[in-house]
Amino acid sequence: MVRPSMPLDSPITYPEPPAVIKEKPSVKKYLKYLLFFGPGAIVASATIGQGQLILGPQIGAWAGFSLLWLITISVGSFIIAYMSCRFTMLTGIGLMDLFALKTKFSWLNWIFILIMIPFIPIFTGTIMTSLGQTLAWIFGFGHYLVWGISFCFFAGILVIFGRYKLLEYTQAFFVLVLATGAIISVISLRPDLLEIIPNYFIINAPSQFPEWVSQNYPSVTNTSIPLYMLGYLGTLTFTIIALIGYLGWIKVKKWGIFSHQDNPLAFSQDCFDSFKKQGKITYLPENAEEQKKAKRLLVPLKVDLAIAFLIIALISSAYMIAGALLLGPEQLLPRDAKLIQDQVIIFDHMADWLKPLFQISVFFALFGTVYAGFEAASRMLYETGRNLIKPLRTMSYKKFTIIIFLYLMIAGSLLAIAMSMGLSVLLMLSITLMFLGVIGVIIYGTGALIFTQKALPKAYRLGPIRVLLVIGGIVCLAIPLLFFFI
Repeated sequence: MVRPSMPLDSPITYPEPPAVIKEKPSVKKYLKYLLFFGPGAIVASATIGQGQLILGPQIGAWAGFSLLWLITISVGSFIIAYMSCRFTMLTGIGLMDLFALKTKFSWLNWIFILIMIPFIPIFTGTIMTSLGQTLAWIFGFGHYLVWGISFCFFAGILVIFGRYKLLEYTQAFFVLVLATGAIISVISLRPDLLEIIPNYFIINAPSQFPEWVSQNYPSVTNTSIPLYMLGYLGTLTFTIIALIGYLGWIKVKKWGIFSHQDNPLAFSQDCFDSFKKQGKITYLPENAEEQKKAKRLLVPLKVDLAIAFLIIALISSAYMIAGALLLGPEQLLPRDAKLIQDQVIIFDHMADWLKPLFQISVFFALFGTVYAGFEAASRMLYETGRNLIKPLRTMSYKKFTIIIFLYLMIAGSLLAIAMSMGLSVLLMLSITLMFLGVIGVIIYGTGALIFTQKALPKAYRLGPIRVLLVIGGIVCLAIPLLFFFI
């Protein structure tokens, strides 16, 4: 239960940043920075599982290297993530609480809720399908839906009753396993880097599918190339689920202003109530020393996001390149019925003994996605609705998580059954990721920039260069939308 709020009446003093940040520059210091990697592991695991294992190799197969630039522009979502999390780490105020207070009828919060309610069950249904297919393939028996639904249920139980540390550590392990497998595979192919690298910076797209795709995989061409591009970009980005969920993880980690707070959630409510009462943020210190300390408190956020982006970019590149070099020449695309099995060629071309490594990698990636996804979706909806829906203000997070878990299991299972009867997994996944990972993020980033700059005291606002950087990030995410009109 959340304790009664205690509005802040005087300027605060920021907590001291972690001791390692004050150390003199050295290799040892920056190696210690790797210990800040935490919430980013959850983001990376949730990001790379479904999209990189399914859409990545498939797009590489029919588009070659020409769409690698989608990986580059996905950095825009990480810029948005930094900007929005920076606000919460400096002020203690949740961004969704700010939206609820500063938009008429809290319309921005309701947009995110309306995007989430129908689309997260679709994502759950697709992960049940792909995870179930993987387990049925690995063990060689049982119906894939039974496997998929059972392990999604198990993941949900871990989220509800497990500790945050368990989630963070397991996701870091899952990411390591998947990254190892993908990198070994691509290195063995000895790709021509001079042919590949320019595609990260040249914005281009195939005007149509190759003839072999149209002839052998007509169901694939039912989805337009721009929609595939948006769907794949949605797998690469900091989706709105992770963006808003991350705001909750900041409190769990006690980063920034929450350092040394016994009850970060209650303190966040105190900050919000003070802001609501005063009409502006009045409790942030004005002296230069405190402001310098505040900047140092942002270092864990910068490190965590940077590592997460690099890992996602590396693994995404590996799977798209492997698809281009292995699936394309074989004229092979993952099908709805065999989304994972068809891609064993990525590992199997090297040696038979690597097939188990692929199977293990796929299982950890997909299980990590559903494990992290349940947590992120619960955090996102809780943060979005906490000051919007009155019962949530007094409801424990665990109780709320149980409600969301039951909704996702029931709705996701029904959709997984529909997919087994012919509803296209790839089409549903592309549409879902387009809304969660691109359109929703653009709306979120635009709102965050406008309202945080207005709410922050002048000394704490982003400077002109950083504002332009955020705007550039938002524009980058919108680039694939232009291909609908070309």
